[in-house]
Amino acid sequence: MPTYRAYRVDHRRHIQAAAWIEAPDDHAAKAEAKDELCEEGTPAVELWSGARLVDEIECGD
Repeated sequence: MPTYRAYRVDHRRHIQAAAWIEAPDDHAAKAEAKDELCEEGTPAVELWSGARLVDEIECGD
């Protein structure tokens, strides 16, 4: 199963926290990253697979 890196970032895109995510595909990894890292005050989560930016997930306020 592929391993992804997810980063909680602030408004200036500075990393605030990180998590390793194992998921079968990009779609499942996005859902898990949003569930794990989106919280109040977090504007976005970046999801990476190796050197590839999979998605920038916008978190709701």
